Amino acid sequence: MRKLPLFCLFWLMSLNVIANPQPIFLGEDMLGQICQLQEHEDRKAIPGIPIDLKLYCNQHFVSNGISYFKVQPLNKTDKSENQQQLLFALFKNTPLFNTLNTRAICNTAHWLSTDDQNPVAILPCQLKNAGWQQVIMITIKNDILSLAEAPPSTAGLLLKFFGVSASVAEKFTFKEQLNQLWNGPVVLVSASDLEEFRLLLRDGRSANNNFNFAIAETLFRRALGLQTKFLPAEDLAIAHTLLDLALNASNQDKTNEAQALLRRAENILQKSPFEADRARLAYYQGIEAANRGDMENALQFAKQATATWRKISNSAINLNGLNQTNSTTNLAEKGELILSLNFEAIMSLRNDSITAASAAASEALLLLTQSEGLPNWWRADIMQTLGEISIAQGRLSAAETYFNSALTLRRQSFGDGVGSVLLLTALGRAYQSEGLNSAAILAYREAFELANGLNLGADTFTPDQLIPFAQAIVEYIATITDKITEQALYDEAFEAFQNIRSPIVDKTIAKAQARLVNQDPTIATLIEKTQTTQRNYDSAKAELAIEQALPDDERSSTVETRLQANILRLEQENNSLQTEINQKFPTYTQLSNPKPIALEQVRNSLSEKEAIVSFLVGRKQSFIQVTRKQGNFIAKINEGMADIEDNVKALRRGLEIQNGGLNEFDLNGAHALYKTLFLNVQSYLNDVDHLIVAAQGPLANLPFGLLITEPNKSFEKSTEYTQAAWLSKRMAISYVPSVQAFYKLRNTSSKNKPSEFLLAFGDPVLNGQNFKNNQNNTLDVVAKMCNTDGPIHPHTLRSMAALPETTREIKTIANVLGSKKTTLFLREQASENILRSQRLENYRILYFATHGLLPGELKCQTEPGLVLTPPKQTNSKNNDGLLEASEIATFKLNADLVVLSACNTASGGGKFGGEALSGLAESFFFAGARNLVVSHWQVPSEATANLLSNMFITLGPELQGGASAALRKAQLTLIEQKKTAHPFFWAAFVVVGDGLVIENPPSEHVQQTNAKLVFQVPIK
Repeated sequence: MRKLPLFCLFWLMSLNVIANPQPIFLGEDMLGQICQLQEHEDRKAIPGIPIDLKLYCNQHFVSNGISYFKVQPLNKTDKSENQQQLLFALFKNTPLFNTLNTRAICNTAHWLSTDDQNPVAILPCQLKNAGWQQVIMITIKNDILSLAEAPPSTAGLLLKFFGVSASVAEKFTFKEQLNQLWNGPVVLVSASDLEEFRLLLRDGRSANNNFNFAIAETLFRRALGLQTKFLPAEDLAIAHTLLDLALNASNQDKTNEAQALLRRAENILQKSPFEADRARLAYYQGIEAANRGDMENALQFAKQATATWRKISNSAINLNGLNQTNSTTNLAEKGELILSLNFEAIMSLRNDSITAASAAASEALLLLTQSEGLPNWWRADIMQTLGEISIAQGRLSAAETYFNSALTLRRQSFGDGVGSVLLLTALGRAYQSEGLNSAAILAYREAFELANGLNLGADTFTPDQLIPFAQAIVEYIATITDKITEQALYDEAFEAFQNIRSPIVDKTIAKAQARLVNQDPTIATLIEKTQTTQRNYDSAKAELAIEQALPDDERSSTVETRLQANILRLEQENNSLQTEINQKFPTYTQLSNPKPIALEQVRNSLSEKEAIVSFLVGRKQSFIQVTRKQGNFIAKINEGMADIEDNVKALRRGLEIQNGGLNEFDLNGAHALYKTLFLNVQSYLNDVDHLIVAAQGPLANLPFGLLITEPNKSFEKSTEYTQAAWLSKRMAISYVPSVQAFYKLRNTSSKNKPSEFLLAFGDPVLNGQNFKNNQNNTLDVVAKMCNTDGPIHPHTLRSMAALPETTREIKTIANVLGSKKTTLFLREQASENILRSQRLENYRILYFATHGLLPGELKCQTEPGLVLTPPKQTNSKNNDGLLEASEIATFKLNADLVVLSACNTASGGGKFGGEALSGLAESFFFAGARNLVVSHWQVPSEATANLLSNMFITLGPELQGGASAALRKAQLTLIEQKKTAHPFFWAAFVVVGDGLVIENPPSEHVQQTNAKLVFQVPIK
């Protein structure tokens, strides 16, 4: 499903700057800050009413200060109780009443009077979205109602300004008096902290609404840090920030982290006296469930949230004992109901309850139409939902109207951005669902052009958003005979396939970017300026959208003019900064925004008998793309994500060790999956001798060489593995994280040939149980520890299983290569410190015989990495023994080949492959390596040494011919032997890269020797 942004549940926020040079000085507050009131630059002077005043302390914006309203004067002859009631009645009729009830929880008012006996109400409040305490003051003089809001530290200053006697006002400059007012301890927060938190929250929600979830997560973490510095751990406001943080983690597929954050929030919110808190919790729990594909539970959470918000909206609102009638229900709570209804509609649609979806979305739109003052872009999102429902109903005309209206509204609110791109893809899906393939292609074409122009990342699109485009291409091509047009359409599809990239690769690249920034203060300053400018731009757009959504009598042309000028200035500033970064730091630009590769470029990089296959794997169906030198071709795969994942898992079970023996491998299942994937493109692969696979999702966990190309002929069990029609028998196979990576690898040659040959690291000093003696070692100690942004604790790595066999393995490989220019670091010397001290660019081959760690295997770990000998103690990630992918990306390499041989030993059979492998490979490629040889699971040391020895014998010291071809030849040698024909022994290792096609002839003859190896793992 499309990721759901926050939509600013607390959206009444604005950017404030000091403009008026003539402030009203109030004096020094309880924190020693110099405070002043400043005329509101966005308010026009109205005869008979003072201009509203903002409050600043130490030049930091604190609050909207004092607002003035024209009202009926109080009757001075009334009793004070009657005057107090009338004062509150007048306050209820101001626009700020609902705003205050939205933003704050207030206790019973404390009453004072001014020197001329005008009543003053002091309300001790707490802001909902921040948790900060806030004092609200209301008074009236003649026919002017004054409303002040400020932090407790300024209470005495504002009372003096309102005319309360100095002696009374002075009491409110002491904590004891304020503690009595709040019936508990008062926390005084500085103006700078208040302003920082406000901007963090504003920018975090703005980033979220613009689908910049990683940036939003960072900002919310900083906001949470400020709250926990001042507030109790169980404060409701902390729970609200945890919800925001959980949402953005979930939208980045950080499922475990999101669920942990939701649990923390739930522990607080379940004790809340307010039903609204539990309604909001259910809403967020529903989004998290939807993001991980649990649509059934997501719908239940959505219904729960809607029911609670409906109950709240239909009940009377009470502020300090004064009831508000149902006809003027709190705007924000009605807004929450609208958001919940829209989410319920989306989830109903995902559960194929089309009628229920239509009812919920229609009610949401009706409520929004009846409610002035809510953000205009909400209408766009509801219309998008109605458009999706119309597609399911087969109502193309309605879907087209809804999507176009939503697109117009979103552009009015934010201009072109991710939201516009996604709406265009939705429109394309609508056209394609009705067979209007040419219209669908045009809509998608506009979406791709817009995404490229906005420099959006590859994670903008999901496979399900692009599958209708592939379907439109295939169906449209079937109706034409013009081969030029046909190939032009395939060209467009080729670029579209590049818009899908592994989330692990994205995370690794993001961390590598951060490391580059940290290493260079110049680019760090530029990036910080760019991010700040972009956040201010997004926030200004959101503010303008909110202002334009207000009723006509509340809109301010002054505010709109200021915001529009600010938006134009920020846009120009951002463009200038981006140009400077692109010119001065092209490496950073290459990481942050890799451009799609043209089909012609890739075709020219392939030989006549090579092919690249890439995939779009959707929920219900998928597509395969075959790229040859002769052209590009696309075909449909009739299975979706769940079925393909089940098939891959079933095959992987045949590669596991149980009860001391190997499971039987399902040859028929391997053939069935081959047909599922390749049936419609077999004719394009008949003469291929080198297949390059770019796979994401479940297919990234599959070594394609173990697929069976022909039906099983029921050989005797002792020979069926040797006689099976493995795909590896037909062709060499290599893998790439993306077609962009392949093109770069194939077309980037080293300027200088490395002077050294082999640099190897292996058998790190670890104290855990030997893998050979415990196939089910789960790294229990390791899994409980947390690898944060700081260095990992050495004990964490030392708890892992030792790998003593890797010493022999490395020495065997070094002997086979027979080069004098070989450097081996084993045991204590296999450390990160020694690795970093080497001139890595001087070696043609890097060899690591050690553990590979998956994202999440260490608690909080988000990227793959390699384990080296941990130091006794460390305070730096550069020498903690865990070489993470983002660290590798910053190295300077010149290696034709990198070998990672031991890999993951976390479970019998292992699980190191897949998208984690893509993230690690991308890092090595960016550092300068051309190819990796890696394993998807742990293979016994003797088999590993035999396989890799034979591979290097074929390659020779000049690495001639190609790594994928050499590995295939070594695999065939094992397949020919009954004891090693089971794919457990030969299929684990794969080549990731361009295949290492080097034309240089060998400079010397390498003697081929085969060591006799004994395998102790019997086949069941």
